[in-house]
Amino acid sequence: MEIPKVKLVPTPETQEAKEIVGYKWNPIAGTRHFLGGKPDALGETEYPCCDSCKKPMTFYAQIDSIGDNYDLADCMVIHNFVCFDCFSVKAFLTQTNTL
Repeated sequence: MEIPKVKLVPTPETQEAKEIVGYKWNPIAGTRHFLGGKPDALGETEYPCCDSCKKPMTFYAQIDSIGDNYDLADCMVIHNFVCFDCFSVKAFLTQTNTL
């Protein structure tokens, strides 16, 4: 199953939060957040299988690094997967194109 892609845009609500969003040196990193669609830098053959039912999991969301102060291992993203049969989840870090 593929969920339609929904772009997510960070909207920090405090001055402190506004100061941590984004990168001084990279205009792409920190902007690659979305629900559904296809994950950046992963093919469907790389999707994890559910530990319980052993079926391929559905890609659910990609969450990017936040910014310079909360960088995930050189601008990696978190790929999140869900099994809609068992409702188990898996997540892992992946390096994607950042420039």
